[in-house]
Amino acid sequence: MKLLTLRIPIIVLVLLVGASIACGLPTSTPTPEPENEDIVATSVAATQTAFALETIAVATSDTATPTVEVPTPTHTESPGSPTPTSTDSPPPGGVSLNCDGTYQRVRITDGGAAGKTVSVDNWDGASWLNVWNYAGGDPMIKQIQDEAGYYEFLGCQKLVIIPEVYDGSGAVLLLKIYVWNGAGLTNVYTDDGVHGSWSKVGDTIVMEESLYLYGEPNCCPCNRQFLEYTWDGATFVQTGSAINPTYSGTPPPECTP
Repeated sequence: MKLLTLRIPIIVLVLLVGASIACGLPTSTPTPEPENEDIVATSVAATQTAFALETIAVATSDTATPTVEVPTPTHTESPGSPTPTSTDSPPPGGVSLNCDGTYQRVRITDGGAAGKTVSVDNWDGASWLNVWNYAGGDPMIKQIQDEAGYYEFLGCQKLVIIPEVYDGSGAVLLLKIYVWNGAGLTNVYTDDGVHGSWSKVGDTIVMEESLYLYGEPNCCPCNRQFLEYTWDGATFVQTGSAINPTYSGTPPPECTP
């Protein structure tokens, strides 16, 4: 009985020590260290950011506005002006009678008792060369009128007109017109008329003269004739004519057949 009493306290003591050791042991999974949480969180955030950026890049690539290539303008040099020549501008007193780039000069000189002379000079690029002359002769017989000179036709071409008047009771007008032929002048119109007069209307020359039909006195013609000639660039073509009486009403006896 003494032995049994001694063993019971020993057993109780062993149980109490085991229970004490059991209470000291951990009962749950240890919590990760705080610094490990920050590393994991940072890694996850970085992965999410990279994915987001990749997604944006893909979306941008799919919807980006195509680039338009603007061609670089090519600079073209404008052709230089042709080198001026001596005939690019008229020399002093010069005019191009045929609008062909050559230049001429029309002069009228008064020789006194020898009469007047119409002259045409051609410009050779450095000086004037005389190429044509028309002398009126003795002014007591025939005189070149002050209206002599060049006149414009067809907007550019210029013809030389020389009117002359014979002295005497007839007072005849002689009208001559010339065109430049490249080396001188060529006659393209000639007309004369008693008590004649002339005028230029546009490209037309109007020649007026006394018309004697029935032997009426020289001083007092019964009719005046009008003839119109128009320049076509090469020749004068008649484009009109008329005969007008110089009286009104009943014709006088000298104007009756």
